Amino acid sequence: MLAYTGVVFGLGAVVWHWGMGKSWDDSFSFALTMTMSAVGGRWIAAVILRRAGRGDG
Repeated sequence: MLAYTGVVFGLGAVVWHWGMGKSWDDSFSFALTMTMSAVGGRWIAAVILRRAGRGDG
């Protein structure tokens, strides 16, 4: 999970900086927001799947 988080953050910052021409400050803010959304989404999905009862899927 740590590797996934690092890859999402790193790629997000670099793409936002080079692709969009934004400052590094903006790029890190974007990457932090994107990483929290991606990791939070995976965590919420795991909680929902864990709580789903047998035959709910």
